[in-house]
Amino acid sequence: MDKTLTFEILDSTLGNHAPFLISLSDGLQEELRIIIVGATVGNIGANVPELEETDKTTKQTLNEILAETQLIDVNEQQLYEIIFHNYIIYQVRNESFSSNSPEEVKHGRYLNTFEKSQFLSYLHVATDAQLLDDGSYYPGKWVHYGIYTQNHIIDVIAQDVPDILKI
Repeated sequence: MDKTLTFEILDSTLGNHAPFLISLSDGLQEELRIIIVGATVGNIGANVPELEETDKTTKQTLNEILAETQLIDVNEQQLYEIIFHNYIIYQVRNESFSSNSPEEVKHGRYLNTFEKSQFLSYLHVATDAQLLDDGSYYPGKWVHYGIYTQNHIIDVIAQDVPDILKI
């Protein structure tokens, strides 16, 4: 297991497009496993569909539009597993229905760590985890991690730094 691959390093490795979520599983021992794959971009111009049942003008217009687009697809060379051994809570959201609060403070592009977030504010409501008056944490110091993929946003609050493996 390569302990040197961190959230920050992997985030910078992913490039200019959000990765894809391949799988997410929660095991018997509260171990959350997330597999993501990087994105690659190609020109769709050569792969414009036939559009057989479309009139000539519409077909021409669609072909012109599609010729200028780029296909975003999986990059099988960038397959990673992120393992949270001791998480407190997690959620998965459809990215189409997700919004960011301007008060949130995060670091990263697609793999984020948060200093302040709505999810962190919700933690004490949904769990027994607490930030105590003396500044200590129960059950221990935690971090909010955000994984932003093409179609999903995964938020994880965990006590331990996740292990990240290149598959």
